[in-house]
Amino acid sequence: MAYVRSRKFCCCLPVRFGVFILALLSMAGGSFVAATGWIRITQLAQLPLPKADEIALWIQTIMFSILALLSVFGFIGAMVKNRSWVSAFATAMAIHLGLSVAAGIFALISLFRQDDQPAIDKCTNGDTESLIVEGCKKGIQVMKGVMVAVYVLVWLVQLYAYFIVERYADQLDEEESANNVVVIPRAMANSAAPPVTTYNTTYNSYNPSGTSPYPFNEPRQAFGVTPGQDPSQRV
Repeated sequence: MAYVRSRKFCCCLPVRFGVFILALLSMAGGSFVAATGWIRITQLAQLPLPKADEIALWIQTIMFSILALLSVFGFIGAMVKNRSWVSAFATAMAIHLGLSVAAGIFALISLFRQDDQPAIDKCTNGDTESLIVEGCKKGIQVMKGVMVAVYVLVWLVQLYAYFIVERYADQLDEEESANNVVVIPRAMANSAAPPVTTYNTTYNSYNPSGTSPYPFNEPRQAFGVTPGQDPSQRV
């Protein structure tokens, strides 16, 4: 079996170990979110949601269900070193990252476009002192900044997790390619036949064991032999 250097993440940890951990976390977290979403969907008849929220609930539930399912393939693929299953897990993580970014951007836009006055009024609780009002306004701005930082941090972690899985898939691809390389033993390489050239003169009609015909070396092509004449009767 050919040796391929194990790739690392976090400076020293093998990517295979990272795929194990990520697959377990994705299975646990994805299953929990998916189960919560399906339970909420079954309650839509009694507790309806706005249309946009209902669509978002369906998309989130389906995507986390797919993530949890493909995480199983990722875990088993890392265990048995199956590149196809690990690649499917990487694809699921990439799609989930894209949807997470889209949903996060939508949430942040909604957060910054909404009116801050109701939140300020709730914070001040009817107090009109300027210091308290300014403190509440700054607190809301800080909260928005924290929300942006949290979203960006989550996206970076998901992106790094995707790179870990993708790097392990590349490592499995290298291992598979290395195992398929045919190695010729040195003894066989040394005993190989010499190369044959166009001008190999060992072949003629009297030497049928030659390697490659070159008709101008045959006796019938000698000088003084007419076409159809026996070479021994040449002039």
